[in-house]
Amino acid sequence: MKILVFAKQIPDVNQIQFDPRTNRILRENVPLSMNSFDRKAVEEAIRIKEKTGAETMVATMGPPQAKEILNDSLRMGIDRAYLITDRKFGGSDTLATARILSSLVRRISPDLVLMGKYSLDGETAQVPPEVAVFAGYAFKSSIAKIEVEEDGKFLTAEHENENGTEKLRIPLPAVLSVSEKINRARAVKPDTPDRYVEIEELDSEKLGIGFTGAEFSPTVVTGTRKLESAREVEMIDFDDSVYEKVYQLISQNRKDSGGKRQVTLGNAEPGADTILGVVLGDPQLGREISSKVSELALAHGLKAVLFGNVDPEGQNFPAHEYYLYPEIRVEAFTDALTEFIREKKPKYVVFPSTVHGRETAGTIAARLEVGLTADCVDIEITDSRLVQHKPAFGGGIIASIYSRTDPQMTTVRPGMFMVAESNVQPRVFEVGYEPGRVYETLEKTAVPGEYRPLGSSDVVIGIGRGIKKRDQIPKVLELAGLLDASLGATRPLVDMGFIPRQQQIGLTGVSISPGVYVSVGVSGMANHVVGIRYCKKVISINRDPQAPIFGFSDYGIVADANEFIEGFTSYLKKQTS
Repeated sequence: MKILVFAKQIPDVNQIQFDPRTNRILRENVPLSMNSFDRKAVEEAIRIKEKTGAETMVATMGPPQAKEILNDSLRMGIDRAYLITDRKFGGSDTLATARILSSLVRRISPDLVLMGKYSLDGETAQVPPEVAVFAGYAFKSSIAKIEVEEDGKFLTAEHENENGTEKLRIPLPAVLSVSEKINRARAVKPDTPDRYVEIEELDSEKLGIGFTGAEFSPTVVTGTRKLESAREVEMIDFDDSVYEKVYQLISQNRKDSGGKRQVTLGNAEPGADTILGVVLGDPQLGREISSKVSELALAHGLKAVLFGNVDPEGQNFPAHEYYLYPEIRVEAFTDALTEFIREKKPKYVVFPSTVHGRETAGTIAARLEVGLTADCVDIEITDSRLVQHKPAFGGGIIASIYSRTDPQMTTVRPGMFMVAESNVQPRVFEVGYEPGRVYETLEKTAVPGEYRPLGSSDVVIGIGRGIKKRDQIPKVLELAGLLDASLGATRPLVDMGFIPRQQQIGLTGVSISPGVYVSVGVSGMANHVVGIRYCKKVISINRDPQAPIFGFSDYGIVADANEFIEGFTSYLKKQTS
């Protein structure tokens, strides 16, 4: 068995600087290292090797200094390494990068390709599915466990998504992207010798690539800007009135507190271009996407169309038409949506930025060889171009991007668009595409029902190390229930098994954007606060008046986390009794 790992050298996103005069990112003197998810992919390849005797390889695309992470991988225990480097590859976007990487896959024909689920500098999650398409391999993302079957024709994999985990049987050859949970990468002993001389360099000629990265890249970055924090913390005394003040702040800043916008969709003009919104599994996110799609349709004379697997009855999705494909299996849904896009030829397509939404969008982008921008926080149409505003480098930089190909496609982050209600219901058409390749589901494990998805609520409570015992979690869940809120946590609490990994907020978890984020006992380390940049209001409770979290908050309270939770819970119970 042969296993190939693709790894990427990235800058420390917490040390990236920005030049306000030139609006350019300054990378000089910023430490470089292997993307942490990719290091876990390297570790997993070595573990499979140790069990089965597999041959392992690692490759990276980049300048000569990227040899550092290849040397690290070899010292960890990988057998062979390749540096894909050529000036012709400069300017490659995700689609071009995937095309170049897939040429190595076709050259050496590994049975299994492993990658991190995304790189922390870009967070697109697009390269893995696109490599799989170009290589003709099966694909699944966010894998937390891998077991290769004895016959070498299948593997079983534990796939994580917002709703829980699925144990799947996937045919080989396959490309898998791995999640945070899959393992803890080993440290390299200091006396382990370097292996730079073993690294083989591959250029465009050796890989048989006749295009340049810039030529094959459909997306164009038109500008970048630094996201400046406008938060100035207002400290609230921890006295008898504190709970009433916090409750008022939460009530005032819920995004739905002022009611929903109304949108009036008239008939689309004959021959109007189509903007297509994808509704995939999550009705709330479907409402957000359909609301933005209808807003853009009204402003630019477009036809607003939805394609989804959520029954539209009672959902009040604003759109002219809704095409229902009631298939929950993502592979089949992706095949059907690909054919629908080929038939209907929409001008713009908007996907949800969820685990399954990213899988679907990346796969379709590669199949159609079109541009895709991931995890956008806003989109607009200017001169017929879908301008997409995407966070990068941990959310501290916003890039404005458009695509030179149609359809122009994007995935959008949950919680960014205000929900609107329509005056009429869309015309509904049920479509019947034959399911394509699907993976056998062996087992499903849902996230316990008390943990609402982080993107589904307009209030999120986040807990940190101030919550020291597992038996305190039910008390926080009770508070979340009283506030109709989701519960999230920092990585240490997730690593200790206090709450499910789907609830982790931060750089290696998820970014959130509710109306109100209440952090309780959270210190405010950089890896966590990058996940809360887009919250409307942040209220923080910490017993340390110098806690860094107060520098990223609108309101702060110096108090013990558990005392606050118990006191606020008692206050809310009295309000409802």
